[in-house]
Amino acid sequence: MVADLFFFILAYFIGSFPSAYLMIRLASHKDIRKQGSGNVGALNALRVSEKKWVGAAALLLDLLKGALPAAYIQWQYGSAYPLIWLVTGGLLLGHCFPVWLKFKGGRGLAVAAGALLIFQPLLVAIWVSLWLIFFGVIRKHIIASLIATFALPLIVYFMADFYFTNHVLVLTLITSMLIFQRHLERIPDLVEAKRKKIEKEVNHGT
Repeated sequence: MVADLFFFILAYFIGSFPSAYLMIRLASHKDIRKQGSGNVGALNALRVSEKKWVGAAALLLDLLKGALPAAYIQWQYGSAYPLIWLVTGGLLLGHCFPVWLKFKGGRGLAVAAGALLIFQPLLVAIWVSLWLIFFGVIRKHIIASLIATFALPLIVYFMADFYFTNHVLVLTLITSMLIFQRHLERIPDLVEAKRKKIEKEVNHGT
């Protein structure tokens, strides 16, 4: 029990390493939390810096934040699912709510993808496929992420009888709920942006 708690706390601090924040500070001397969407993630790092290498570096670091701890757990403990739940949850909580940035972090997609590539790579393949399908139809990456993240546990649930185990379903639910919650926070901003766009078009038309 003490060891599990230790791994959870360690995973939280690894996840809370502010990759995108530091990249923007070093490359542009800006506070990413006050620029663009305010999200401390790779996509906003790309927007704020306007440099592809900054966005790519932030994305790679976030992927590694999830993948390296997951690889260590897999190597040392195999499919110890209660521990996998704790480590994945800790990594995501750290990334989404980092203590160093007053608990204002990213949305967790890259960190979750890094961890799941080690623990359950098929989940990442399904997740990415869903996102590509919905993004191709809607052309809004936030909405596509919301729908894909909501749909993922449902697909795992219906596949549980012949492929996934209940442990994987719990892992998917933990991951999806945290990421879904972080994406929901962007909905008011999207609605406000849409309202301003319509208002501008109406004023321009008159």
